[in-house]
Amino acid sequence: MVLEIISVHFHRNKRLIFHNFNLKLAKSQIIILIGENGVGKSSLFDLSVGILKPEKGVIKINEIPINEIDQKKKDLFTYLPHKDSLKDYLTVEENLYNWLELIEIKIGEEKLLNSLKFFKLNNLKNNLIGNLSQGQRKKVSLTKLLLSKCNLWILDEPFNGLDIDSISKTKKIICNHKANGGSVILASHINLNIEGSKRIFIKSPKLKISNKLANFDAWENIK
Repeated sequence: MVLEIISVHFHRNKRLIFHNFNLKLAKSQIIILIGENGVGKSSLFDLSVGILKPEKGVIKINEIPINEIDQKKKDLFTYLPHKDSLKDYLTVEENLYNWLELIEIKIGEEKLLNSLKFFKLNNLKNNLIGNLSQGQRKKVSLTKLLLSKCNLWILDEPFNGLDIDSISKTKKIICNHKANGGSVILASHINLNIEGSKRIFIKSPKLKISNKLANFDAWENIK
């Protein structure tokens, strides 16, 4: 399994979020977690990448417990959180180069410009992030996916603030990643579908999902 969440138990702000929660994501699969804000989608992702720690249970990426990955994280997954990590005082180009440096990827100016063209950001490459709209900021963050070399993508609300054309382009990136053997788990507060994806609907504010239903294998018939 690319990502495996095993019997996770977790409270946040004294509220039960997960109880004996299980989920599996295999190679070339897309899982969409659909639920209103506050149901625990972001907490699940923060647990998955090691920002938060479960009270009980184990989370593995490529069969390695997340607490044992350490510096290898940059090679195993790309995580785009709900709130972007862009720096307002840097330009679009500087932000992307800064991110590439952190994950130790070197690319030339031409490749970066070609990536920016996908979301029509090439004319904004010298603009400060702080001067961009929310939609433009989101597209800068999503441009990282075009430069990522990781097989696992973890995306929290990737469609927020996007116009219809950009939503379509983002779906295309995700589908292409799946076709190339990549795996994606993403969260959305709206009911959407991506070709070839499996959707998990989260309705309870306390995420009271049974062990059986929380397991990905039990959701095979959901379209």
